[in-house]
Amino acid sequence: MPELTPDAIGELWLSLEDDGKLPSSGALLDHLRQQGHDISKAQVIHRLREFCGGNISDYRRDYEDGAPVVSADVSEETLRRVLREHGIDGAAAISGAWVKDGEYSIYVRMPEPDLRIDEVMDRHIKRLQAAAPAYRVPTVRISGAYTVVPQVYDLHLGKLAVDETYTLARQVEDYLRAIDGMLAFVKQRGYDVDRFIFPVGNDLMHVDTMHGTTTRGTPVESSTSPLNMFDAALEATHEAIRRLATVAPVDVVSVPGNHDYLMSYCLAKALEASFARHPHVTVDAGHNPRKYRRVGPTALAFQHGHAVKASAMAGQFLMEAGELVAGARYYVVMQGHLHRQGGVYHAVTEDNGVQVRTIPSLCKADQYHLLRGYGAARAAELHLFHNEHGPAGIFPVFPHELPDTQEQADTAAPLRAAA
Repeated sequence: MPELTPDAIGELWLSLEDDGKLPSSGALLDHLRQQGHDISKAQVIHRLREFCGGNISDYRRDYEDGAPVVSADVSEETLRRVLREHGIDGAAAISGAWVKDGEYSIYVRMPEPDLRIDEVMDRHIKRLQAAAPAYRVPTVRISGAYTVVPQVYDLHLGKLAVDETYTLARQVEDYLRAIDGMLAFVKQRGYDVDRFIFPVGNDLMHVDTMHGTTTRGTPVESSTSPLNMFDAALEATHEAIRRLATVAPVDVVSVPGNHDYLMSYCLAKALEASFARHPHVTVDAGHNPRKYRRVGPTALAFQHGHAVKASAMAGQFLMEAGELVAGARYYVVMQGHLHRQGGVYHAVTEDNGVQVRTIPSLCKADQYHLLRGYGAARAAELHLFHNEHGPAGIFPVFPHELPDTQEQADTAAPLRAAA
């Protein structure tokens, strides 16, 4: 069965013309399914838009009005020349344009650059490693009794929330406010922190491609570009790790989500390079989507929760981390992914002796979740494990209870000084 590329979809669409009229996207979808293709209406519309140069309605109108429509890949030089001839700035940062006169309606697009992601990442990693500062780290106590796991899950940076004032900057602010709230809790309760295990990823970013889709290609509504999401994620996680490291060593573990699998890996590699010379920060950017740690009698697993069911995690512990977890008294899985629980405290289940803790989401609802009635009170969680006695407690952090930016700055400075 031929691949349904945008050009293939467009050619089929044109071939179904009836008396000068092009069929609707629904009729085209029915035709494709009759041919045995497994494709959704959203995918059909997405590929039709690419074939039409972005606007299906304009293409349909020009076609049905009898104006010849031409779509061609051209060189950048040709595109700049055509734009200048029609009074458009030839130096504009554009990927394509409609050029119309009395006789023709022509869409011209520049070919996509031939970029290899491994070459781009290698260049950025080398730059980050070269610029990584020699950190001056205050003296910390590393013989404490508790391992602390700060968990800020499913933030979905760049998500278009129902509250359209919830900007990317506010999302980053909430992320760091949650971290400072957890640090304040640890200090106020007098916990002696041996180390932090800090998961990053878990749908921290809303999309995974330059086309604004999730890792599997599902289109989602976003408030900004994927590049801005990555920049914000790097800024937020880097600052969070720096603040945690003023109190105790930080073990960063990368946990890719179903929205940002590739972007989470790139983020982890960037953090690995940035903290390459920090004496108290390690970054696990390994390829396994699940990470495992041992804290005294407790075996911990970190996963996003979209791929392996809770009932299967007992086997995963043995297959993927048998030597590490052998002899543990407690087996605990930390996961996110689910936004639809009815309360703050998400389900804690136990399957085959493995406790599965589903962490709340910190992001606000979008139209998709609002329509389906999914949602819970926004929260992050701090999980404590005693190095000798096992699980020791869970502390939720609610963004509406945290101080604003200025109050936070006033309280965070004494925390860092005391550490």
